[in-house]
Amino acid sequence: MIVTTKKDFNEILTHIANMRKIVIVGCAECAAVCQTGGSQQVDEMADALSGKEILATISIQSPCDKRISARDMKRIAEETGEADAILALTCGSGVQALSEVTGKRVIAALNTHFLGMVERVGRFYERCSHCGECILNDTAGICPVTRCPRRIKNGPCEFIMGNKCDINPETECVWHTIYNRLKELGSEKQFLSYHAPTRWEHHHSPQEAVWQK
Repeated sequence: MIVTTKKDFNEILTHIANMRKIVIVGCAECAAVCQTGGSQQVDEMADALSGKEILATISIQSPCDKRISARDMKRIAEETGEADAILALTCGSGVQALSEVTGKRVIAALNTHFLGMVERVGRFYERCSHCGECILNDTAGICPVTRCPRRIKNGPCEFIMGNKCDINPETECVWHTIYNRLKELGSEKQFLSYHAPTRWEHHHSPQEAVWQK
């Protein structure tokens, strides 16, 4: 799930200062879970923009999916055509998908942070860096690339303080956690598995993934 937070309202007002007719689009998935872009937040934004003419509001299941955005935006095609801008309560991918399928100016109302694991509403954790070189099968399902501040793939480092991380002393070294979990599973020999250094030439941006049928 993509974790987002609300932008400062005054920042949003600055970007739409010269725009009178607005369409507001929310995300019924990730942003709804974060309580930043669900139907309730869309309605609240519409109420907050009392000085603007809100032509339409809509919550899209996956606005980052161009196919779904294109399909659902057809429902308000007339209003979108008249709008000066679309205000998107979505992640950055949703903003860009909406821009591409509508050709309209799209204003981002949220800040996009990370791919998060959900514990409960209001508690989200970064557990995967989507690096494309997953070693979870050797590390008891715990990602050191994400959870180690130094992104060490063969640890622990020489700076470990007992079982604590020297950068975040209040947290346990992830490699200590990995070893204990492997031991619980009877697989501590996997702790000695060697993982080749990250091939950073594969981590350029923007990335694409295309599968041939």
